[in-house]
Amino acid sequence: MGKPLVSVVIPTFDRKDFVKGAIENALDQSYENLEVIVVEDGSNCGVEKFISGLGDHRLIYTRHKGNLKLGASRNTGMKLAKGEYIAFLDDDDRWLKNKIRLQVDMMQKYRNNKVMIYCFNTKERGQNRFYKIPMAARGPMVNSIFQGFLLPSSSMLINRSALESIGGHSADLMSCIDHDMWMKLARNGFDMDLVEKGLVYSVDDERKRMVNQFDDRLTGIKQFFIKWKPAIIEEYKIESWMKIERKYHIQTAYAIVNSYRKGIISASEGIDYLKELFLLQSSHFTRFDMLIARFGLRFSTRLFNIVPINRLNRDAFLSIKLH
Repeated sequence: MGKPLVSVVIPTFDRKDFVKGAIENALDQSYENLEVIVVEDGSNCGVEKFISGLGDHRLIYTRHKGNLKLGASRNTGMKLAKGEYIAFLDDDDRWLKNKIRLQVDMMQKYRNNKVMIYCFNTKERGQNRFYKIPMAARGPMVNSIFQGFLLPSSSMLINRSALESIGGHSADLMSCIDHDMWMKLARNGFDMDLVEKGLVYSVDDERKRMVNQFDDRLTGIKQFFIKWKPAIIEEYKIESWMKIERKYHIQTAYAIVNSYRKGIISASEGIDYLKELFLLQSSHFTRFDMLIARFGLRFSTRLFNIVPINRLNRDAFLSIKLH
């Protein structure tokens, strides 16, 4: 039996240098029976010309007339895909050479197509790559995803028809696109398994990743919370939802604080973003949280290694002003 076709979908917007690397990375996979679908989301930065110059029959290019955002771009790629399996690669992520092969080998062990295969992230340190082994989740996705488990964004391989059965990605969300999809898969009875290797890494520099993105990020978190919070609390109790909130609080607060430390945003911008983030949460803040926000942002001390997590006094935090 021949190897099944895998469709790799790469969305991009005005990042020619990044997407060039992602395209070359996908084509360089040891698993050769694949097609690479590049969706340029409204920009026109020369990606089409670059693809034409490669002359590889496995490449497919399409462009939106306007900027429709990540969810719509992935759905466009999904609609063009002909593969039995589909994988999504962000333009600033890269795969190790055997990522697709290892996942296809595992996927073919399952007769049920309602399964998603993922892998771990890896990080670059100089010329070497390394990864820490995180908690591994297998079995029904509902047991992990509704308890706050998060996956690397470019890590998954899934049966295309199964993904189509849940309507693909939610195009109305500004962010949290991946998490929303995992939640839909979990709610629709999907299982998950993994290749226990670090096979995905990011090449994006933090300045380009962070600048001017917190507004969209916070809007997307609010949309995601409105969409999922009532259902999760009703079906899986408040404890499950609080685990999800905690992940967003830690992840986003750390990004805001780290962005300030690197000079990407000002202290006052950092305070405003943290206030907006905290207003989305169900609980309040401790005095220690306020200390970190007020003095950490002003003086960039080692307190930034600690991300504010617990909350008791919302009104006091929101009254913080820089002098």
